[in-house]
Amino acid sequence: MIEVYNFEGQTEEECRLNCLNTLDIYDNEIISKEYQEDNVYKMEVVKIEQIIQFIDKYLKELFLKMNIKANYNINEEDKIFTVEIKGTDNSILIGKDGKNLSSLQTIIRQVLRNMIDFNIRINLDVANYKLRKQKYFAQDIKKIINEVLATKTSTKLDPMNSFNRRIVHNVASNYYNIETISTGEEPNRCVTINYVEK
Repeated sequence: MIEVYNFEGQTEEECRLNCLNTLDIYDNEIISKEYQEDNVYKMEVVKIEQIIQFIDKYLKELFLKMNIKANYNINEEDKIFTVEIKGTDNSILIGKDGKNLSSLQTIIRQVLRNMIDFNIRINLDVANYKLRKQKYFAQDIKKIINEVLATKTSTKLDPMNSFNRRIVHNVASNYYNIETISTGEEPNRCVTINYVEK
């Protein structure tokens, strides 16, 4: 079970110090929501260690019910929980075009949100499927950018999720005469790759 701790203080710093001293913990060991109400600073806090323990228990129970044998590692960095899974039934966990993997990630995130009302960021991957897919996606974006450079004509890409849009922006940032702009509303938000004279 994940416990949510509540703290108050006259200042933001006092509130945070109260939290860290009471829990006898460092700042990088918690995730917090902070807000001000009636001139009082308030914090809701969860321990990263408890979130990792919950994800571990949830996956063990899930894999047992699915009769899947899998090993996994759970790491946290910059408040993002990365779960690397390797097993004998990787294709079942990944699903067609990664849909099972995406659904599993969404389920775990939603279970956590229902339990503690925190937006916990989770990145689930099976046998480096996402990593390989990102690498191929980045290579495709480089080809498109090179076409834009050659023709000096803008290209509007198909709608994509925020993660893929970030990859496009990151890849494009390495090119001198290229500029990228995201437009539209979710789920139809897309990126346009523009040639710019500098």
